[in-house]
Amino acid sequence: MTKPTQISLRARLRTDTRVSHERLDEEVSRFDLTTPGGLCRFLRMQSEALQALAALAVSANTKPVVCDLLERADQDLRRLGSSSLKRLCEIESLHPIAVDYAIAGSRFGSQLLKKRWQTATNQQVRRADAYFSAASYIGMWTSFCNATEAMSSSGPLADQIVQDANWIFHLYLKCARAPQQTNRAIHV
Repeated sequence: MTKPTQISLRARLRTDTRVSHERLDEEVSRFDLTTPGGLCRFLRMQSEALQALAALAVSANTKPVVCDLLERADQDLRRLGSSSLKRLCEIESLHPIAVDYAIAGSRFGSQLLKKRWQTATNQQVRRADAYFSAASYIGMWTSFCNATEAMSSSGPLADQIVQDANWIFHLYLKCARAPQQTNRAIHV
């Protein structure tokens, strides 16, 4: 939980989601983005999690980004001869700031993953370029940082946002670990 020395919600989010974020990063690092199978697994994780988030009431800044990334992931899956799995998980509402944090922050991680994907020599993998061609959405991150730097790191609202952010990392982790079958449901 929060330490009394933290002064902003942004600082608390960074600290209190570190473990769940690192677990997700470790799992995603196992995807070989230079092969059709590895890239499909990554894109399915994105598609499944983004579908769940797109069904929620999220901030006006985040909704178009979630929809754009979802469409790009699904487009690349089609280019790889695969398809996305539709609405596999139902989730309760999440605080929009938690979704902002996860989505805006994910764009930084995507830049690192893009470099791995760019080393691919497989032409099918290289043609699946929509997801990694998405904008950085740096304005969304800047807006998130400005808003959460001014917010308290303690209290019920902060607790809920941190809990929901950790839950989003858990959702992505479950999607990343899910077997790549077409007839299953994810329960989170």
